[in-house]
Amino acid sequence: MAAPVAEERFDWKGPAVSNRRGSLLRRLFELVVPPKGHKVIPTGSGMLLIFIGLTIGLAAYNTVNNILFAALALLIAALIMSGVICWGNLLCARWRLETSSTFRVGEEGQAKIVVENARQRFPLFCVSFGLRTEAIDEKRRLYMKERLDPGEEMVLVWRFKPIRRTKTTVVIENAVSSFPFGFLSKFLPGDCEAEIRVWPKRIAYTRYRSPELTGLLQGRSSKKQGISGELIGLRHYEKGDAQRSIHWKVSAKQGRLIVKQNATETQSLFDIMVDPASYLWKSDESFEKMCSFASSLAEDLFLEGKLDSCFVVGGPSIRIQRVSDLEAFFDALAELVPSDLEYGYKEFGGVNRICFQPISGGSVGAFVNEIQVGQA
Repeated sequence: MAAPVAEERFDWKGPAVSNRRGSLLRRLFELVVPPKGHKVIPTGSGMLLIFIGLTIGLAAYNTVNNILFAALALLIAALIMSGVICWGNLLCARWRLETSSTFRVGEEGQAKIVVENARQRFPLFCVSFGLRTEAIDEKRRLYMKERLDPGEEMVLVWRFKPIRRTKTTVVIENAVSSFPFGFLSKFLPGDCEAEIRVWPKRIAYTRYRSPELTGLLQGRSSKKQGISGELIGLRHYEKGDAQRSIHWKVSAKQGRLIVKQNATETQSLFDIMVDPASYLWKSDESFEKMCSFASSLAEDLFLEGKLDSCFVVGGPSIRIQRVSDLEAFFDALAELVPSDLEYGYKEFGGVNRICFQPISGGSVGAFVNEIQVGQA
């Protein structure tokens, strides 16, 4: 009994996604009648060659010169061979799209195209890929600058800085081969996209401290996990936990990473609430500033160990215990839009609930119980 074939780990796209070889008759039929989305377009040099061929053809018919007919035949053959070879160059290519785990406005992220040559004998040459995303206002084309030998992979990287907060996709629009002469370009649909969320831009802001706020901002005591104080238990290591919280002796005994859970005594804990009501935010500029302020403040409070939970009005409350929880809040901010709906949110959070409201001069203020504690 034959052993089962392992399932493909990645989601590949392109002509070589299947291990089954198509019949020669079907390949020839696709060459004459391309499938939907496939097309062949002359390049600049190809248009020039076609013009020269028409000129030579007219001269050959007018003069009945065999040499001109032979030259015309060579030009036509070059065009046909260019189309056939650039089509065959893509037959055994496949690709996939990978993106950064995080994107943030004004910070560099990257999209990668992994190209593989599924041939057994011949290398892959001169393939380019067109990419686009709504996170920026330009498209990009990535080129293979070296040949790709049979069975090998190549990574093409597109680095870009998003200019707007959004939930969108990075799309491979097409794959193009102009090999070998560059007279014709064979276009295949990319059929590949990856969803991304662009987090709000990190901005500078001011946090106020005054005697009036000292008692209010003291916060409530909590058994929230921290890095100091009373040891309240042990648990298995999870992605995002600090290395200094690992209990190395217990980890060595059990053969896996174990993390200490400490109580953070008398810790100031804050709840962040974001209200996207359109009556509050009259302009897109102030709304974007509020989203950036909320994400920047949440990040700083989390690093200080002072963030308990985050809440977007109209959505669920997110208890912030690890990095992935904070990222979930940023994901919610990435696709947040002003809303005309009214929700009841008065019961959310405790006495240290931070809200955001527009203030004079186009700024955004952070308030705790109607007392301003920050401004951006």
